[in-house]
This record gives sequence, structure tokens and C-alpha cells, in this order.
Amino acid sequence: MARVLREVRLRRETSRVNLSAALNLSPATVTAVIGDLLEQELIVEKRAATSPGRGRPQMMLSLNADARRVAGAKLNDGSITTAILDFKGEIISEGVAPFSERKISGDTLKAKVDEALDTALAAANLRQDQIDAFGMGVPGFIETQTGMCHWSPLLAEGPMNVRAILQQRLNCPIFVDNDANLATLAELWFGLGREESDFLVVTVEHGVGLGVVIDGRIFRGGRGLGAEFGHTKVQIDGALCRCGQRGCLEAYVADFALLREAGAALTDDVSALGASELLDQLAVEALEGIEIPASIYRRAGRMLGLGLANLINLFDPALIVLAGERIRNHQLLETEIEKTLKANAISVDRLQTPITVHRWGDGLWARGAGALALDGLMEMATDR
Repeated sequence: MARVLREVRLRRETSRVNLSAALNLSPATVTAVIGDLLEQELIVEKRAATSPGRGRPQMMLSLNADARRVAGAKLNDGSITTAILDFKGEIISEGVAPFSERKISGDTLKAKVDEALDTALAAANLRQDQIDAFGMGVPGFIETQTGMCHWSPLLAEGPMNVRAILQQRLNCPIFVDNDANLATLAELWFGLGREESDFLVVTVEHGVGLGVVIDGRIFRGGRGLGAEFGHTKVQIDGALCRCGQRGCLEAYVADFALLREAGAALTDDVSALGASELLDQLAVEALEGIEIPASIYRRAGRMLGLGLANLINLFDPALIVLAGERIRNHQLLETEIEKTLKANAISVDRLQTPITVHRWGDGLWARGAGALALDGLMEMATDR
């Protein structure tokens, strides 16, 4: 049932005949599954406007947008963003709750999720009890089966059971995942991964994240702690990472790594600038060709290129998508990434894995968080 539901979602509108062919299932099996999904009101059918041949037009199947409503949230550096989505994954409304702390407590997390969700609910004229599931994305080491966050650069306490904290206020199924998997779900459901069964998403911003899609599903490891790309080692005894270890990829590529060097590298007085403004100024001076800022980005490009080469050698993916806030300065990294890939990625008798930049903006995380909740709901529905 899950395969049929996912195929309907992927195709947006399809027929029983097409489902049978795409999934290699008998027409009788498809008809039985479709009957269950129609009974649960998860899909709807209507007659096609035209017929591909003689006779009556086919009955077309699609997701029922009104079947469920879900909410998703992401913990960002300085804010929590939320979005409410229908069952097709279309955003109904959004809300934001800013905070000033560098790291927040569990109590603050709960309060800010409440604030952002209330804003989104009010905008959609909905009540909290009309939300069927909630998805939460958090940067760090997340055990998806339990909702436990073992470490996050944005949480003051650890380990922290994020799901248990949210369950104090939300009376619906709650799903918690690493924020990189939100970006991956967004690509799988709505973006460049819709037509791919095996691809990777690499996010670069306050950390370096990885989402792995194998055979159309996200790979998370035994406990959901897998794919911590940012904490793979690119230099023995190298730069100190926020996780406490040395030589992690994040320690050369992520925002905090660039910030660590920006103050000394910039030519102007930057004492009054915040973190975002400081990073913007570093990029401006690098684009102008000023040597020290440019060298910081060159090194980041080499390290990211080395990491991407390792991913290609490990997974042989059909596609790698680069996403996240820092990818907007991809032109500063691109040359070094390409040179390092050419030197380190195995090439036998095929073209190099395509690497595509996808600049989503905030919608990436909003739709990904909602997709996390929708994905969980679909699993629950098809387990019946």
C-alpha cells in the first residue's frame, strides 16, 4: 500500500493501468490497494478530461489534499520556523518565532514552537487539534526512532528528547529528524529528486548535512544516526569542530568555521557586525579578489570537494544536490570543488555524477518539515 501511495504522490495524477505498469503489480492487486486507500479517503478519483484512445476516459487517481493537515517546524540559528501543509504537501500557512540565545533550553524550544505554530494556525484559521501530525527538524545527532537529540549546536542541553518535550503540548503523532533529512524529503517530494530513486542531498550552512535516498527512501542507519557527513574527517588532528573532535569537514566549510576566520581576514572594522553580516562581508571581499578572504573560500571548496569525492566513491549516486544558505556563494567554492573532484573521485567509463545547486530559500525547510510529518502519516496509514 505504501508503494502505491508514494507512486500516486510522485505522479500527482495517474491511472490504475499506469500504477500497475510502474510498480510491476497485477491489476487485481492495484485495484484492491486503491480500494483501501479510497475507503480511508487518502486518495480521490475523477474521470479524465480526455481519453488516450477510443472509449470512455480513464479514471484518474490523486492524493486527497483535504485528507490530512500537518505541521512542520525547523530549529534554526535564531528562530524556529513552522509551516502547515495539506496532504498533497502544499503550504497553507507559515509562522516564525525568533529568539536571541545562541543555544536554547528545552523549555525555550517548547515555548518557541508553540509561538511559531500559533502564528501559522491563526493565519490558516485552524485549531491545534485539527493538525494530524507534526514534524520537527533539528541540526545535530538525532535518534529518529525515539526523538532523542544526543547533541545539537543549537541546544543548551543534551541529550534531550525533543519528541517528549513536544508531546507535552501537541496531541498528535510527532516525528523528529535531522534537519538535513528535511531538505532531502523536500527534494524527494517536490524537487530535483522526484524522478530519481538514488540520490544525495548535501546541505551547507551552520553545519554540513547529508541526506541519502536509496531506492526512493531515505537511509538513516540503524537508529537514525547515520549520514553525519559533516563529521567525517578530512584532516587528521585538524581544526577543532563544535562536536569536540578535530578534522571534521564542518570545521572547514560550515558557517562557524568561516566566522572563526572572518574577523581577522576582513579589511574593514567589523566589530559591530552580526554573524550573518560578517559572513556576507567575507563573501563580498572574496568576490572582489582580496586574497585572505578568497583563500578561506578556496580551502572550504577543496575540503567540500574532497568530501563530495568520497560520497561519489561510496554511493555512486545518480545525482548530488547542494542546498542550504551557504550555497548561495557557490561560485566562490565551485572551481576548487571541481579540481578536487577531478583528482579524487573514481572515474571508470562513465560521466561524473551530476552535482546541482538548488537554491530553495526558507521554503526548503518548511516543506521538508511538513513532508516529514506526511511521510510518517502515510506509513501509519498503510500499516493498517
